[in-house]
Amino acid sequence: MNITNQLKSILTISCLILICSSVKAQRSFVIDGQLASDINAKIKLSYKNNGVSIEDSTMVSQGKFQFKGNIGDPTFAKLTLNPPVMITVQNFSTLDFQDFFIDGGSMQVKSDKGLKVANIAGGATQNDFKRRGELYKPIQLKMDSLNKIVEKHKEGGDVTKMEKARTEMYAEMSKTAGIDSNFIKENPGSYLSMDIWRSKHRGTLRLFLEPEFLHFKPEIRKTFAGREIQARFDLAKHIAPGQMAPDFKLPDTLGKELTLSSFRGKNVFVCFYMPDFMNYETFAFNLGRINRVLKDKNFVMLTVYYSYSDKSAAYWKETIEKSKFNWINLNDVNGITDRGAISPVARAYGLSYNTMPAGFLIGTDGKILASQVRLSDTGLAQELEKLIK
Repeated sequence: MNITNQLKSILTISCLILICSSVKAQRSFVIDGQLASDINAKIKLSYKNNGVSIEDSTMVSQGKFQFKGNIGDPTFAKLTLNPPVMITVQNFSTLDFQDFFIDGGSMQVKSDKGLKVANIAGGATQNDFKRRGELYKPIQLKMDSLNKIVEKHKEGGDVTKMEKARTEMYAEMSKTAGIDSNFIKENPGSYLSMDIWRSKHRGTLRLFLEPEFLHFKPEIRKTFAGREIQARFDLAKHIAPGQMAPDFKLPDTLGKELTLSSFRGKNVFVCFYMPDFMNYETFAFNLGRINRVLKDKNFVMLTVYYSYSDKSAAYWKETIEKSKFNWINLNDVNGITDRGAISPVARAYGLSYNTMPAGFLIGTDGKILASQVRLSDTGLAQELEKLIK
C-alpha cells in the first residue's frame, strides 16, 4: 500500500493542528501605561502570537508609554522596565516587571511607582489572572517568609533548620496545584482555566484526559487553542492500541531507506527519541533491557533519531555508539523544530520536543499493541512481553 495514501487521514488531522497554530483571526490591542512621572526609561513587551515569540520595546517618557499589536487567542505576556541584555540569577531579583494576559482591545497599566506594583486592567482573561493571583497571595506571603528563614540559617550554617524551612516551602508551593484544580473546575468558561490545564499537559495528550477537556464551555473549546487540543486528541485516537501503525520510510546508518511495513510479520518496538535529555542514561539502559527481554519473541527494535538544530550531523552516530544501540537505527533528524512536527513521520505520530521519547509496540499484523508507554519504567519490558502473541 502506498505510504502517502495510508497516512492521508492522519496527516489531515496533523494539518489541522498546524492550521490552528498558524492561521488565526487577529485582534488588535492597545496598551496604555502611566507609571511614576519621573520615570524615563526603556520598556519591553514580550508575548507569543500564533506560537511565535514577539518582543517589542518603546521608551517611557514622564511615566507614559504605549504598545500596539495583534493577537489571536488571549496570550500570556510580560512587561519589563529597563530590561537587561541578559537575565541572570544575580540580576533577576532587581528586575521591575509584571506578568499579565493580553485579551485584545484596550488595556491600561497604572502605577504611581514602577511596574511591579502597577494595576494592569482590561479583558476577561486578565481579570481571571488577577483573581487567581489573589488566591496565590497567602501562599506567596508564607513562602517569602520561609525564604528569609532559609537565608538566615544558611548564613548561620544551621543546615538542619535550613532544610526544615525549605521542606515547609515545598509544602506551601504544592498547594498551588490544588488552587489551580479548583479554579479550572469552577471556571469552565474561562480561557485562563484552559490555559492552566493545557500547561499541565504539554506532552502527549492521553485519551483519558479528553473528558477533562470537554468540561470547558463550547466557546472556550472553539478558540484556536481549543481546536488545536481537540485535533491532538483526534490524532491520538489514530495512534491508539488497535489502530494500524502509520507506515514510514527513513534511512538507516548506511543510508539505506527502510519502511516500517517491511517488518510486517514481526513484533516491532519503535522508539522516537532525541539525545541528551534529563535521565537519558536510564532511558537508554531501559531500551536495552526491552531488547534483551523480547529478542527471542519474533521481535525487532527500531529507534528513530531527532535532534536540535545545534547538533552536528555526526552526532547521531556518536549517540548510537555512546548509547550502545545495537539494533536498527533510523534518522528523521530535521523532522521536528520548535514550532512542532514538520516531517510526515513526526506529524503522523504526533511528535514534538515535549512528547519524546515516545514508544510504540506494534504487532505482527501491523496494529499498535501499546502506545504512550512509560520508557523510564523498569518493568516495561515484562509488560510489553505480555502483549506479544
